[in-house]
Amino acid sequence: MQIEANRQTAENWLDPIVRSRVTCHNIKWTESDKFSWIQVGGDIHFNEIPVSGTMPHTHEFLEVLLINEGAVEHRVNGGVQRLTAGDICFLRPDDEHSFGPDKEFDNVEIVMFDFDLELALSLSVYLDGDEFLHRMTEPVLPACFSLESGETGLLYNRLLRLNTQSINNASVRKINTSIFIAELYTRYFIDDLDLLKESAVPEWLENLCTVMRRPENFLGGLTRMQELAGCTPGNLCKVFRKYLRKTPTDFINELRIGHAARRLVDSDSKILEIAYDTNFQSLSRFYNLFKKAYSVSPAEYRKLHRSGRRI
Repeated sequence: MQIEANRQTAENWLDPIVRSRVTCHNIKWTESDKFSWIQVGGDIHFNEIPVSGTMPHTHEFLEVLLINEGAVEHRVNGGVQRLTAGDICFLRPDDEHSFGPDKEFDNVEIVMFDFDLELALSLSVYLDGDEFLHRMTEPVLPACFSLESGETGLLYNRLLRLNTQSINNASVRKINTSIFIAELYTRYFIDDLDLLKESAVPEWLENLCTVMRRPENFLGGLTRMQELAGCTPGNLCKVFRKYLRKTPTDFINELRIGHAARRLVDSDSKILEIAYDTNFQSLSRFYNLFKKAYSVSPAEYRKLHRSGRRI
């Protein structure tokens, strides 16, 4: 954890092959004035830390925090954030932060995903823009989000799988890491709902996009969207193009493909079954849309993410 160091350097902390590292920290607060920790397999650390808190420090790299259990007082850039189970926080290089005990919880489990800034810059090239970096760096305090019910465990397992030593192929590990970073940052910093909130759009459209994210709705397709929207198909398409720069069909397909990607990783269902369950009647269209979204085929995507499934 290197909490005594004022600044963590990439050279001394990140895996030089994939330029990233995932660590899991189980923190117990103690009345002692001494720091102690032991490390077990898979970069899992059990820490005993004085109630006064950890030492303030900064990083050369980016860090994503996921609170898996308990809660913690996050002291950052002169402010305080209370992070509880299910919260995810995106730290920038040079954010000065430390951790202190929460009033309601004696322990906390934090997963830290650290990675080189160059990986995020590469993502901006891939996305043909760095808007997501501006969104991330503008606020004084780092951005924090609360995961929906059930998502925390899935993200926790994916993070730990990134760090598994059972993946011997360096290029596969790099691809796994890059795909994960892209998914994470596009979800929280280039999200359609974020675009809507920044625009003077009708409230009904924002509400429509929110409810369409439920599987029972996006699996119902365009017909279900039109039922919920209560307007003509032509007007619906016009509004989507104006505010989201895509068609309603594009929006629905993105949700379906994302749902399919999660099932590929978290279930043993056959690809054909997943395609039909997500209401793609054409298997070739499913493959084309999937490859457009993730740059690999569904089978390759599953293989990449399953390579390190067992921790």
